[in-house]
Amino acid sequence: MSARRIIGLCLVLTAALFAAGFLVEPLPARAAEAQAATEIAPPEAADILFERHQLAGTKLGDTLSYAYTRKVTDAELGPSFDDRIRLMIEPGPGADARDVRVDFFSPERHHAAGPFEGVTTNPVLMLFLENHLVDLSGRLKGNPRYLKNAIRSALRDRARVEAADITVDGRTLKGWRITVKPFEGDANAARMRGLETLTYTFDVAPDLPGEIARIEIAAEAPGGRLWEETIAYDPKGS
Repeated sequence: MSARRIIGLCLVLTAALFAAGFLVEPLPARAAEAQAATEIAPPEAADILFERHQLAGTKLGDTLSYAYTRKVTDAELGPSFDDRIRLMIEPGPGADARDVRVDFFSPERHHAAGPFEGVTTNPVLMLFLENHLVDLSGRLKGNPRYLKNAIRSALRDRARVEAADITVDGRTLKGWRITVKPFEGDANAARMRGLETLTYTFDVAPDLPGEIARIEIAAEAPGGRLWEETIAYDPKGS
């Protein structure tokens, strides 16, 4: 096995473990007789975000482009800026699996990421959350594991999942909106400098390549929005 293949497999395992970190345990298998009920009741948030074959609708040569925005009103929380994340889709080992190369931010802010080999879920979700956690823990001088566990638990126990019309480039697609406030009522809220109000909103449209339409992480404060961080799928992005 070539060195490139070994490195790629290691990266896939790392990505899988990180995504699994947002799940306390694998989702239980659904019985066949419960299938009709799942079509009526909203699916679980973790199922929508981490379990589905989100790249099945992509093909060789596709580029998934996401506009990134970071806006803050407190200079101590870092700069505001716009940038872009691109995923280049390559054929993978199976019908639904893909190899993915990543261009994470422009040269002046570039992050090393990927490549990912043989993945079925969209890596942009994991990459965005991982970057957010590193940024957030650094600004708050907090423990990233503590923050990740709070998000993980909230997605499992307190997430609101509702059917939604998702608008992308003038098109309206049927999908799901997941909303969660991981730090609401947190014992350490007083140390979070207003970011205990952070609300995480995930818009997912199964008919969209990669399925992830938009993710917004925002914190409201008495004087206005304190923190806003988003990625949004841009079909015209280059």
